[in-house]
Amino acid sequence: MKRRFIWKVVLLFSLVLVKQAEGFAMTKYASDDQKYHVVFGESYHNYLPGSLIRLDVVFKNRCAEGLKVNQELIVKEKSGARVWKTMINLELTPNGISTIPLMIPAPKVSGVFILTPGDSAGLAADSGSSFRFNVIQPKKSSRLTKILVFSPDYEEDINAFLKTWGIKAPMVSWGQVLLCGKESWTRYKADDPEIVQLIKRSLKREMSVIFLDFGSLAIKKDSQKKWVMPFDVTVSLINARSAEKSFTLKPELKELNYGFTSGLMNEWNGLNGVTVPAEDLRFEGKEMKINAYATSGGNSIRFPVVELIPLHGKGKLYISQVITEGRIDEKVKPVRNKPELPVYDPMAVQFLLNLISATVGDNLLK
Repeated sequence: MKRRFIWKVVLLFSLVLVKQAEGFAMTKYASDDQKYHVVFGESYHNYLPGSLIRLDVVFKNRCAEGLKVNQELIVKEKSGARVWKTMINLELTPNGISTIPLMIPAPKVSGVFILTPGDSAGLAADSGSSFRFNVIQPKKSSRLTKILVFSPDYEEDINAFLKTWGIKAPMVSWGQVLLCGKESWTRYKADDPEIVQLIKRSLKREMSVIFLDFGSLAIKKDSQKKWVMPFDVTVSLINARSAEKSFTLKPELKELNYGFTSGLMNEWNGLNGVTVPAEDLRFEGKEMKINAYATSGGNSIRFPVVELIPLHGKGKLYISQVITEGRIDEKVKPVRNKPELPVYDPMAVQFLLNLISATVGDNLLK
């Protein structure tokens, strides 16, 4: 009886092992049933409400036989709520790849959104496909409505921007800010008396002087990378390991963060997403206070936007390496599959509006 009991126990244990083995086999079969991948192509990441998002969706067949695909694609808010969906129906050839051009209406409200495949039988669970984008409608803060900005006539794009936003000063004596672009910087380096005197005059009036796109693409043609700025401050451009695709605004600067859901500025439209060139700023000077408005790079070791305030002198100087050229003109339309070309970016527009506002002291508000 005892031996018979032992055999029953062994037989029962063997049956359990068989069932477990069958379970493992079924799990592996289920894995093999994931027959295709979905991958989203390159596109821009920042959009105006209601504008069109254009990107390619790539379907990759993992099987050696033809496959019919019925795949839902959805756009959801950061919270997970769905705001848009569509269904893709297609036939894939054995081990084939099919690219579908997709046009998606951006939501009509600002926020952070994610395009992702919906659940579907046969979709590879390890595909991990998603496309994250921002929707933002740039706007002026109440503080900025009290500010006028002057820029030299030859800065045509900047003046068009100032006119669009109703903050263009008709003459320098009306403004609280002097906004200098790359052409102003080129002339300043060449000791052009007109721009040198304009900057001196502006600082004497206690205005803020902002240099935009400092040290970006055109500067690489210069063999010299060290210059004397106002207040007898010397600025050097030191070659960095790489350009940066993101930077972070200092959170305590409320006006600089106006209209953003996060202080992280990540992959602006065009130039393959680069926002800061591959150069670091270094300053030399006495009796000068230097404040960082933003950080970038690993461990936040780079400071692409800085404020320089003399301890004994008038006015304030701001240097911004952030690349805004080509990104603040709404007439510059996106081109499919050309991520290297600069294009209008509402995040860049909001940043520039905020930077202007954040540089003006209360003593200059009208």
